[in-house]
Amino acid sequence: MADISAEAGQSPTAGTARRLTTRALKRVRRLTDPVASAALLVMVGLWLTHTGPAWLTTASDWTVLLYAVAVLGIKTTTDAVVEYVIELIDPDRWDGDITYELAEGLTQLRADIDNGADIDDVLDSFRASNLVPELLSTLRNLAAEYAARGDDDENQRLLAAVLHLRNADKNIGYGHDQIAALKGGGK
Repeated sequence: MADISAEAGQSPTAGTARRLTTRALKRVRRLTDPVASAALLVMVGLWLTHTGPAWLTTASDWTVLLYAVAVLGIKTTTDAVVEYVIELIDPDRWDGDITYELAEGLTQLRADIDNGADIDDVLDSFRASNLVPELLSTLRNLAAEYAARGDDDENQRLLAAVLHLRNADKNIGYGHDQIAALKGGGK
């Protein structure tokens, strides 16, 4: 799947690099709160105990308050810059490709299972999420769009995938009622 639309003229590797950069920046964004909090705690702790650098140990109350405001200002500025860069480079912003995030979530779920997650809870959550029926409906809609476009080969491939998903849906416990609803055009 291309990460950026073909009209944009970007290769899939460029989209992949942008996604990885976006993911790294999102991690940086998540870390700014604990880093700023830790910096404030360390600064106040050193100031109260009169240990550490002279600029801190000899600072007045107002100066320490100014330092705290500076730390919060740096955190806020970092958050704003990171969010701006994420919005600027995130390929999913333009193509609406949430499938990448879905795949990342499934990869994390598989890692959780490998690390000892309760498999019964995972299967119950999997069933309750309606992931398979939603994927089934999405693929059916894609098949219909390809059929409308006259691309019978892609239509047939997608319909074959729909048939396999129906079997998966039955086997993991969704039941026949939901499959009947899908055949009837409902969710």
